[in-house]
Amino acid sequence: MLRALLYGAFVLLVSLGSAALQANSTAEDPVTFSLAAIEPWAERTPEGERRGLLVDLVEAIRGRTDIPIRYQIRPHSRAILEMEEGHADFVPTFVAPGINQIAEPVADLVDVQVLALGRAGDEPIDSLDELAGENVGYLSGTWYGHTFAANEAIRKVPVNNVAHGLRLLKRDRLRAVVASELAIPAGFNPDGSGAPVRTLMRLDTLKGKVFMSRSSPREEAAEAIAAAIEGMHEDGTMERLFRNRYEADIARE
Repeated sequence: MLRALLYGAFVLLVSLGSAALQANSTAEDPVTFSLAAIEPWAERTPEGERRGLLVDLVEAIRGRTDIPIRYQIRPHSRAILEMEEGHADFVPTFVAPGINQIAEPVADLVDVQVLALGRAGDEPIDSLDELAGENVGYLSGTWYGHTFAANEAIRKVPVNNVAHGLRLLKRDRLRAVVASELAIPAGFNPDGSGAPVRTLMRLDTLKGKVFMSRSSPREEAAEAIAAAIEGMHEDGTMERLFRNRYEADIARE
C-alpha cells in the first residue's frame, strides 16, 4: 500500500514537473507575427531589408516586452491564412468580415480613412454611383469597407499598389483610385491645389487592430503585447508611427 502511494506521488511530481517545463518552454518560444506585404505596411527591399509601418510596430513591441518575437512578410491573403491555420500567432490587420471567426482582437492600433482619389481638376462626388461604368483602381484582397464592397456600379480594376494606381490615374487609364489614407504616398495634396490628385470622396473608416489566432496558445504574450501597445498610445509613439503622410506632408509645405 505504501509503495503504491509513493509511486503515485512520484508519478504526480513527474507530471507536474513535465507540465511546468512545457509551460516554460512555450513561454520562451518566439511568438510569430505575419505582416502583409503591402507598401507602406511591410515590404522587403531588393537588398533584403525589411521595412514598413508594421515592421516598425513589431520592433517597438519587441523593445517594450521580454517576449522573443519573430516576424515574416507575406502576401496579405497568406498572412491571414497563416493566422487561421495557427502558423502565425499574431497579425496586425483591419477589422473585416470573417476575421473574428479565426482570430480575436488583442489591441487597437489606428483608425484609417478610406478615400476615393481623382485627378486634381476633378470635382468631388457624393457617391461612388457618380462613377458608374468608370474604371476605379483598388488593391485586390484588401478590405476597404462596406461602401466599396457593396458597390456594383463602378468597374473595379486591380492595381499592384497605390503608386501604380496613381500612375494609371494620371495616364487616364483610371477614373479614380480607392486607398486608405496611410497608403497614399506623401506629397499628394488632398485639396488638388497644383498636385496630381485630390480627394473625391471619403468612404468608410477602417479599424486597425492586432489579432491573435484562435489556434494560438500564447495568451500570456497577448497580454504583454496589449500592454505594450497601450503604452505606445499613451506616450504618443503610436500617433507618430501611423502619421498620415498624405495630408500631414502638405502642412509642412
